[in-house]
Amino acid sequence: MKKDYWYAAIVGLITAFFARLIFVNSDTPLHIGFFVLPLWSLFIILPISEFIAYIIASKLFSRILVLKQLGRFGIVGLMNFSVDTGILTTLSVWTGVFGGARLLPLNITSAIVAIINSYFWQRTWTFSEKVPPTRKEFMGFVMITVIGIAINTIIVTVLTGVVPPFDGLTPARLEVVAKIGATIVTLFWNFFGYKFFVFKS
Repeated sequence: MKKDYWYAAIVGLITAFFARLIFVNSDTPLHIGFFVLPLWSLFIILPISEFIAYIIASKLFSRILVLKQLGRFGIVGLMNFSVDTGILTTLSVWTGVFGGARLLPLNITSAIVAIINSYFWQRTWTFSEKVPPTRKEFMGFVMITVIGIAINTIIVTVLTGVVPPFDGLTPARLEVVAKIGATIVTLFWNFFGYKFFVFKS
């Protein structure tokens, strides 16, 4: 459907906004090969990339619903990672907290915002629920997501508290690396939890 392509492009713009915060807050230049690009280019690169990626995925997996949903979930998941990490790194810059147990309330705050964003996009686009949302569905979504947040937070807290910065890996960059690892682990938990226990479509 044409609206799916527009959803992919909109998700790309949201991803670009929060990805820019991650690059700024971790003082990391945007490298593509040997080139350093201006951060505003994210607002061109990400929407176009996600638009094209969705076109390819939708053509390849048009008859396999679970793979089509997984493609959407991946695109929304990248956006949620950027929302979560963009807010976390911004809060870290504001408070001066970049690791260990003191990071816990900041990580939970950023994750809560990401949950609300995720619920809207997963329900509306990934699993294309047609019936009105119910309290039971939302509570199931929250339960699966809270467990995912717990997994995510434990990984981020342990890695930032145990791994010392090394070889140019500043505390701010280590925080982003830890968040990437935590997101990869929780991605699988969330997708199968949402699919089989929440939306069931």
